[in-house]
Amino acid sequence: MNYVIAKIKSKTHEYEKLFSGAGLYQIPDDLEGAVEYQPSRILEEDEWYKLQKFSKENFCIDLLRENFRSTDYPEASKVKTMAIEYICSYQENIYFFQRVFKHNIVMQKRITLGDSVRLDKGEKSIVINDSADAIYMKDDDVLYFRKLQTIAPIFKGIEELYKEATQGETEAFLTNDFIKLDNSYNADKVKKMNRKRIAMAMDTLNGFDKKQKRRILDYTHKYYPNLQYEKKKGIFTIGNEEDMKFLLWGIEQRYYTTPVTNENRVANSIMVLPS
Repeated sequence: MNYVIAKIKSKTHEYEKLFSGAGLYQIPDDLEGAVEYQPSRILEEDEWYKLQKFSKENFCIDLLRENFRSTDYPEASKVKTMAIEYICSYQENIYFFQRVFKHNIVMQKRITLGDSVRLDKGEKSIVINDSADAIYMKDDDVLYFRKLQTIAPIFKGIEELYKEATQGETEAFLTNDFIKLDNSYNADKVKKMNRKRIAMAMDTLNGFDKKQKRRILDYTHKYYPNLQYEKKKGIFTIGNEEDMKFLLWGIEQRYYTTPVTNENRVANSIMVLPS
C-alpha cells in the first residue's frame, strides 16, 4: 500500500497522513548513473547525487531509520497549508520527498469539463512536481538527490557535506603568507561561492607540504598570469572576488591544457576518477 504523509509544524506530532492508495512519483530512469556526492562536482542535466549507507549518517531522520507503519501517523483533517514543511510518498519501501514552497500551493477558480460543465471555486492544493527532491531506497540504504540546498531543511545537518568557510576561517585564510590584500578587499567582502571554495581550499592546503604549496602557486601563475604575482616571494595580490576565485581555482588544480588543441582551460566541475 502507498501512503502520503506530511511533515507538520506541530507541538503534538511530526507527521500526518494525507491519503493512501496511489503513489505520487515514479523512479527516474537516470538514477542508475548517480554519482557519489562531491562538493566540487556539478551535475549534468540527467544526473543525480547519491549518499550510500545513509541511515548511518547523523543527519538521517528517524522516519527512515524505522520501519514504516501507517498506524503511527494520525489522519489529517484540515491541515493548515502553511504548516506543511514537506511531503513524503511511501511507495513499497521507497521514500519520495518534496519540499512544499509557497509556489507549490495554489487556489484557483476553474471550469471543469466532463459529463457536466460546472464552476469549481477551488480549494487550496499542493502542486506535485514531476520529480521528487530526494529519493531514499531503504533496501539499498541510499539517498538520491539533485540539490543539497533544497533537501537541507528535511535532513538537518546535511549541509556539512558542502560547508562554507565561517567568518573566522575566511579571515584566517586571508592571512596566509601567499596572499597580499589590495583595494580594501577583506573577509567581509568574500561572498558565498568563494567562502565555499575557501573551505575546500583549506582542506587541500592542509594536505600539502611546503614544496607542494609553492608548486601550486607557480602552477596558478602559469595558467592565470593576469593575477599579480611576486614570483620570488610566492605572493599573489588579491583585490576583489574575481582575483580570489582564480586563486582558489588554482589551489584546487582546476587549470589544465588540452592534449590535442593545446588550449588552456579551467574545469568548472571536477570528479575524481578511480586509479
